[in-house]
Amino acid sequence: MIRKEGAIFDAIMIILALTVSIRVSAQEEVRVNWIVENNPSFLYDIPFSICEKDAYIYVAGFGYSIDTGIFQPRIEKRLKNNGSLIKDWTCKPSDYGGLLYDCVIVEEKLYAVGMSYSLTDSNWIFLVLDLDLNLLNYFNFTEISGAATSIISDQDFLYVAGLTANETGQGTCVEKIRITDLSIIKKYVSNLSEFQEAYNIEINPVSDQIWIVGTTNSKRWRIEILDKELNHIKTIEKEMGVSAISVSFDDEGSSYVVGEGGIIKLDKSGEEIKKYEQEGLFTKTLFSSNRLYVAGMESVENYIRQTLYVFDKELNLLNKTVVSRGIDADAVFLTGRMVSDDENLYISGLAYIGYNDYEWVICSIKIGGVPWYLKNWYLIATLIIVVLVILVAYFIFRILQLTVAITQHSNTGGEQQSSETDKHAEN
Repeated sequence: MIRKEGAIFDAIMIILALTVSIRVSAQEEVRVNWIVENNPSFLYDIPFSICEKDAYIYVAGFGYSIDTGIFQPRIEKRLKNNGSLIKDWTCKPSDYGGLLYDCVIVEEKLYAVGMSYSLTDSNWIFLVLDLDLNLLNYFNFTEISGAATSIISDQDFLYVAGLTANETGQGTCVEKIRITDLSIIKKYVSNLSEFQEAYNIEINPVSDQIWIVGTTNSKRWRIEILDKELNHIKTIEKEMGVSAISVSFDDEGSSYVVGEGGIIKLDKSGEEIKKYEQEGLFTKTLFSSNRLYVAGMESVENYIRQTLYVFDKELNLLNKTVVSRGIDADAVFLTGRMVSDDENLYISGLAYIGYNDYEWVICSIKIGGVPWYLKNWYLIATLIIVVLVILVAYFIFRILQLTVAITQHSNTGGEQQSSETDKHAEN
């Protein structure tokens, strides 16, 4: 019996060891599929955002035109499976140039936003293209001084966020645009008495409210919450760093705001739940397949490297992958949008080659590809341990039964022997 108990104990120890091993394997959730570099002008070429549809990704940013000597908005259409360039599109928004910050695809159209330069100022631009990168509409909002930095859609309307300025200050501006006729339905402008910037706009899938993240006076994180009629609900400021840069949401409506200094998790009403603090800059975030993916950068091997971090809902760091290790240059992820098709993550950034030469860097990263038994290691381990505990309890019960039986047998034998002795004495 002792040998059986020892064997059961050994089995439990083996299961626990396997559990630790499985957990380590489950953390390996990230693998770089491919990474491509593109340097159209050999000068200032910088991408910001990616949107996706079917077998393609669309990368928005700008490139320097050697012919005209200005920055030009640029969109590249690439294959998802290997990053091959299918087509690129550029335009000349003004005599002084311009750029694109963000894009979103609704049905068969791509909507992009950015800015156009003038001699003394800049203003919002809004573009509509088909998915073969043919320009359908172009709007230059000369009445809005500043830059459109982010765009999101609920399929019926587009919500464009950016910054606007007047003589007294600079603030957040949001435009609500009807998709069917591209008419502006409503406009929201924050307090222009302070210096404010907006970097990302998203829709909370649970509360159906609009969140805009950015900075106040380049000193504090700023988060504004609006309803879909652009009525102001709440403004939140956090002393985390210079600016909040990106926000994403989980299936419970909790938000994850990233920026300089770390990550803050808030509930759907904006109350802080937890924070993760780290020196440096997180620039993009996306919640997918029960994981929080955050793009940032770290100094590795004498270069600044593009780095992807993976967190769980409690902001426990599960994985950190250096993405640009194969590029012999400083490489960073900038503001803008990264996207996922549930199997792969697509992110854009830049690499500084030197002598004012910046190139596009676009990568595909495998996510959600861990086998189900690795992702659910804790459930499997728990089930196995429960089964083992039941087996141990059963064997202990059987041992106790056997012990009782032996004891009873011994007592019965003793009583019989005592009875026979008494009878013999009487005789």
